[in-house]
Amino acid sequence: MQSVIILGTTEKTREKANQILSEYKISNFDASVFSSDKAIGIPEVRLLQKNIFLKPFASEKKAVVLECFCGVTVDAQNAFLKVLEEPPTDTIIMLLATSLDFILPTVLSRCNLIDLTSRIQQLPKQRKENLELLESLVFSAENPLLIAQNYGKSKESALKILEELITAAEEKMQTDHSLAKTLKELQKTYTIIKSTNVNVRFALENLFLNLK
Repeated sequence: MQSVIILGTTEKTREKANQILSEYKISNFDASVFSSDKAIGIPEVRLLQKNIFLKPFASEKKAVVLECFCGVTVDAQNAFLKVLEEPPTDTIIMLLATSLDFILPTVLSRCNLIDLTSRIQQLPKQRKENLELLESLVFSAENPLLIAQNYGKSKESALKILEELITAAEEKMQTDHSLAKTLKELQKTYTIIKSTNVNVRFALENLFLNLK
């Protein structure tokens, strides 16, 4: 995880950002937080970029947190693309947002997405079925196109199954770190389906065929 968008309420996104700082043992000296009571523009992005390329002071890694609750201008996002795609290896960039509406697809494609808006409580049976489906898609599904057809009938059904698979992948990641790429691909497709008018079935087919 290097460039990540955390989506949710102001309070929840800040809590998640602090959790990530704690997980990576990043001290307060190495965590820079940028916020504004108006849309983030070019000047703020330039200042942020300067901080991104500083070396950590007291930790192995540092973090730059951009609280973009009021939005980010298109020009500022375009100026930020390259550093989002290739940040320094010792830096984690977190964008906190309450909506994806203002975020460009080019930015979304360069970031992992942590969506705190729609996590569901899974019953034990449902949890087991989701884990089995995830393992099937990654290791042994004979017909991923059929699975895509079943869940690609509507945007809502596609988002629902992706939410459940993301939850399953996050759980499996606690013991199987080889699923990191799978989790990223699930998050990426979820973002694309949620924020664009892509053909839902085609997006799921492309995802499921490439999970192996």
